[in-house]
Amino acid sequence: MAATTEPTVDAHAGDNATQASKKKKAKKVVADNTKYLGAETVMPILVKSSHAKGRYVVSSKELSAGTLVTVEKATAGIVRNQSFVNICHHCFKTVGSKTQTRTKLDDQGNEVAGQTERVTVPAHSCDKCKMAAYCSESCQKEHALEHDVQCDALAKSNAIAAEYRVPLEHLRSLLALVGRRFADDKNMPGEGVHYKYAATDVRPTPYSHALDLNPNRHYLDRSATKNMQQALKDLLALVPEAARISLPEAVEAACIFNTNHHSLVVSGQQVLGLFPFSSLYFQHSCNPNCMYVGETDGTLFIRTMTDVQANTELTIPYVELYQPREQRRRDLLMTRHFWCKCRRCSTLLSNSVDRLMDGIQCTECKRGVMIFEETKEVQDINELITDMSALDQEIQGKFAECEACPAKIEVTKLVDVLKAAITDYSEAHMALQRGEVTRARQLMEQYLRNYEDKQVLNPYNTYLVNTYISLIQVCSQLGEIDRAIRYNAIVIERMEGAQGATPENYPRVAEYHMSMGDMCLKQAKLKAANQTPAGRSMARKYFKDAKPALERAFKARSAIYGKDSPRAYEVKRLIDEYKKEHDEFVKTTEKKKISKKQVAAAAAAATAATAAANTPPPPAVMPAQTPAQQPATSAA
Repeated sequence: MAATTEPTVDAHAGDNATQASKKKKAKKVVADNTKYLGAETVMPILVKSSHAKGRYVVSSKELSAGTLVTVEKATAGIVRNQSFVNICHHCFKTVGSKTQTRTKLDDQGNEVAGQTERVTVPAHSCDKCKMAAYCSESCQKEHALEHDVQCDALAKSNAIAAEYRVPLEHLRSLLALVGRRFADDKNMPGEGVHYKYAATDVRPTPYSHALDLNPNRHYLDRSATKNMQQALKDLLALVPEAARISLPEAVEAACIFNTNHHSLVVSGQQVLGLFPFSSLYFQHSCNPNCMYVGETDGTLFIRTMTDVQANTELTIPYVELYQPREQRRRDLLMTRHFWCKCRRCSTLLSNSVDRLMDGIQCTECKRGVMIFEETKEVQDINELITDMSALDQEIQGKFAECEACPAKIEVTKLVDVLKAAITDYSEAHMALQRGEVTRARQLMEQYLRNYEDKQVLNPYNTYLVNTYISLIQVCSQLGEIDRAIRYNAIVIERMEGAQGATPENYPRVAEYHMSMGDMCLKQAKLKAANQTPAGRSMARKYFKDAKPALERAFKARSAIYGKDSPRAYEVKRLIDEYKKEHDEFVKTTEKKKISKKQVAAAAAAATAATAAANTPPPPAVMPAQTPAQQPATSAA
C-alpha cells in the first residue's frame, strides 16, 4: 500500500510502544502518529495504527455518502511532462499563451547558434530556466521562494535525465520537494510536528511528514538505483547550498514521491501530487467506501462514496476496480509495490464477483464459469518482470472446475482461450487507434458475436464490457447515436449487475450514466421535432430513459465531487434542460390530442345536425276527448 507497512504504534495507546519495541520489526520504524491527530479535530475521522495493518483511519460517526473526510494540499506537485506549458506550476490553473521568436533549441534544450524559431510559449514563465509556466505574474511571485532554489537545476534537468536514462519527472519531483523543504524552513520553521490541520484555507503538508512514507527502495534494481544516484548527485550540485539536501535523503525522497504520489486531473490536465497524510492513512481496497479527487488548485479531497457506519475503516482505490483480480494485483505491484490482500482479493474466487471479470464459460453446461483458485503470490516486482515463467509454471498440470456442473478443463487450455480473445480484442482496438472507425466497429461487433453470442466468455468479462465501451465511442463518431445508446445501456447493466465489482456512486459508472442521459436527451429533442407518430413515440422513450440516467449521474457526482462542484453543476444544467424540453414536448403533444378530440366532437355534432334536418317530423297525435266533449248518440 502507499503507506508504510512496517509495525507502528497506536497513536491513542502510547503504552504499547515499549511492548512493540521488543519485536525486531518494530525497531525499524516507530511512527510518531501524534503529529497527525490534529486531523481528528477538523474531520469526522479517527487516526489509528496497529502492527497488522499499519496506519489507517476510521469514521468517528455515521457518515452519509458524499461526506468530506479529508482535505490535503500537496507537499509537492508537478505538472506532467505532456501538460508542461498548459497549466500553472503553482496553482494549476490554465495559463495563457503568446507567440515569440527565440533561438532554436536542440533535443537536450541547448541553444543552436545562428538559428531561430517561432514558438508558442506561456504568457508568464521563468525566462531563466524556461521550465516553469504561470497563469499570472502574482502566481509567479508567490512561487518564487520555492522555484528560485530549483531554477538552475531545472534548466539542466533535461540533459541530466537523458545522460543517466532517468525519467525527467523523477528529477522534477525531487526538486519540487527540495523547494517545499526550503519554503517550510523559511515560512514555518519547526511547524512540522505542530502542523495545524484545517478544512478550509489548507496549507501544504510539511516536507517532514513526507519522510514518514515508505520509499520502497528495495524494489529498484541495482542499475536503476545507480543511475538515480548519479543523476541526483549532478542535480543537487546545481541547488543552492542553503537548500541542498544530502544524496541519501534525495534518493529516499525521490523514491517516496515516485511510489506514493496521486495522479489528479486538474484543469483538464495531469498533475502528480504527494499527499503524505492521505497516503499514510487511507489504505487501498478493491471494495472501497471513499474516493479521492483533485480540485482546481491541486488540493486533494476525499469523500465517502457510500453510507458508512461509525468506527468503519475508510479506504480508497488505487486502481481501476472493474478488472480481473490478477490484473488489479499486478497493477498495484507495478505502481505501489504491494500484493493486494484486501477482503475482496482474499475471498475464494469461487465466492467472489472476480470470477466473472475474466470468466470463461463452461463448454458443457454453458451456464457456469470455469474456476481456478490462484495460489501464486508475488511480493517482488522484479520477480514478476524477470521471471514471468514462474506464473506459467504455477498452472501446469492444474485443472479448472465449472461452478455449475462437474466439468473440468486444463488451466492451460483456458489460458489459450483467453489469449485468443485478447488477440482478437487487440486487433479491433488497434484499428480504432489507427483511425479506421468503420473497420473497428465491424471487428468489435464480430468480437461480440464470436465470444458473447457463442458463449465463450462470461457476459461480465472485462474484454466484452470494454468492447461495448469502445463501441459507444465508435458509434458516436459515426453518428449512429441510437446504437451508441443501446451499447451504453449494456455497459451500465453489466457494471452494476456484477454486484461487488464497483461500489455505489463509483465515478466510472457515473460517467456512463452521464453519457446515457446526455445522448438520450439529444435524441429526444431530435425525435420530437419529427412531428410524426413514430417520432413522438421514440421521443417519449428517450425522455423516459434520460431522466433516471441524469438523476443517477447527479447523485454520484454530488457524492464524489460535492454538490456545488462544476461537475455536479454540469449534470444539473442538463436536468434543467430535460425538464424544459420534456414539458414543452408534453404540452405540444397534449395540444395535438385535444385538437383531434375537438375535431371529432365537432364532426359528430355536425353529422347529428344534418341527420336531424333531413328527417321528416313525426305525425301529429290528436289529444283524447273527454266524455263531456263526445257527441250524443240516439238509442237507435
